[in-house]
Amino acid sequence: MNFEPNQNSQVYCWLRRMLEPTFRVVAQPDTSYYSEFLYWYRVFQEDSVIQEFRGDFRKLAPGELITQACEFVNSVATQLKKTGPRTHQTLSPAAPPEQPVIASRLIPPRMDVTYFNSGRAAFTYLLGEVVCPRRVWLPTFVCWSLVSAMQHRFPQSRLLFYSVDRDLKCHWPKETEPGDALVFIHYFGHLSERPDVAEHCTLLEDISHLLIPPSTITGQFAFGSLRKIFRIADGGVLLGRHDPVYEPDDGLAVWLRLNSRDWRDLREAENMMDRSWKMSDMSSQSVAAMLAYDVPAAAVQRQVNQQFLADHFPAGQPLIQFCPDEVPLLHNRILPDTRSRDSLRAFLAARGIFCSIHWPLHPLLKEASCNVDATAAEWLEQHVLSIPVADDFDESRMATVCDTANEWVQAGG
Repeated sequence: MNFEPNQNSQVYCWLRRMLEPTFRVVAQPDTSYYSEFLYWYRVFQEDSVIQEFRGDFRKLAPGELITQACEFVNSVATQLKKTGPRTHQTLSPAAPPEQPVIASRLIPPRMDVTYFNSGRAAFTYLLGEVVCPRRVWLPTFVCWSLVSAMQHRFPQSRLLFYSVDRDLKCHWPKETEPGDALVFIHYFGHLSERPDVAEHCTLLEDISHLLIPPSTITGQFAFGSLRKIFRIADGGVLLGRHDPVYEPDDGLAVWLRLNSRDWRDLREAENMMDRSWKMSDMSSQSVAAMLAYDVPAAAVQRQVNQQFLADHFPAGQPLIQFCPDEVPLLHNRILPDTRSRDSLRAFLAARGIFCSIHWPLHPLLKEASCNVDATAAEWLEQHVLSIPVADDFDESRMATVCDTANEWVQAGG
């Protein structure tokens, strides 16, 4: 991976390339939601920090972080030249990955689909090139990426919301107009009903949480992220054969995921993708990994894991009662209050069990001008704990999760 950075967002990968293995470059990403613009990179010489780069990408001038990084690398190189004969240290960039990140050229053999680098990119293409709606309806309980796509890519289109109850029941809007599009989500693998809206409203089906999409889609179009389901470096999908003009992408977020050393690199790679608005192709590595995935076996294991947690997890109540043929993305637990939820989450994390929160309420829904009821979505944000049921876990791992949670209960929560 030989490259010269031309964007501030490329600096972390470039520092790793230039300084390792003589030095160690570590990202320390902020773990809070939607903090992708914050950066903190530290350079270690053995166990000592010799340089830090920290700030907010939104406050940087173009190339500002590149200049800072280049000045540091040059100063280090100069110092090593002076001391090299005595210390035997030089800057010797790490070897590139064995498989370079390239765009996919594989046509999926099982169905007609179009790949993108992310679900957000698939959504962007669908709205911008296929549907072209005047107004777009999103649920109040939603990942911010879809809201951000509307704000950044389609500021001319009006964004509206419809309410979602605590049990994930949707209140479909009655005031749709010709030219509207409505997004609906199969939350966490639980199939949604068909939206009860007028026929003039185009239905966009978000299948990001479905390991096995239904043979017949409910909406006119179906799109989604593939990273949530397959745990691959990048990937989004739009069902149907389309012919997008992909935007160029440096592939560094994929490279970082494939060459990650710990959760910090993985989180930094996620942040890199969240900062990018490129509508690009999916990497060949991710396509190959996805096509090699044993979907039936994965589905069975996730169902087993979900049922184990539903039967044995000692705190809270399940959010969803899955049907026998549904494949869960996560096991979502409702805790009595935010304090106990956050306490349990921290307790599990301290023992290597990392759970997530779905989803923080978007600031748009908190504005006085927003005339939709988002109280249930906010309640879900404050009470839901999402526990992994990934297919690379077995029942013994699920038992460990339950035993650890029981320790928290016995300690008084």
